[in-house]
Amino acid sequence: MGGRNYETSYTKKYERRMPWVRPNPEEIKSFIPGTVETILVKKGEHVTEGQEIMIYVAMKMHNIIRAPFAGTVTDILVEAGSRLPRGVVMMVIRQGFATPKKKRRQVSMASKRKMVEKRKAKRAKEKG
Repeated sequence: MGGRNYETSYTKKYERRMPWVRPNPEEIKSFIPGTVETILVKKGEHVTEGQEIMIYVAMKMHNIIRAPFAGTVTDILVEAGSRLPRGVVMMVIRQGFATPKKKRRQVSMASKRKMVEKRKAKRAKEKG
């Protein structure tokens, strides 16, 4: 500006700051210092969105922690009675359900022909 050079310097506090990291939505963290009263799910259990998964006591209030989405509980990192500071990962829920694929039965061509013939015979019998 006006032919002058300006130099910007950072404060030490700014230089020591923690870099921002995108939060993992699959991690359920303690939002305030408190105590885990009850864990209502088990590792490997499928949960639905809004299902109660834990009761967390903070500031003499019972907070019901609910599943933020449908998924599978992959890890429980705390126990009932654990006293926690703010920001501790308590549970990990993987989004979506892991449904096993159904195995298809292998059918030979001869078996398929027999099934088709049986269906035709059954329909003919029903009509006539």
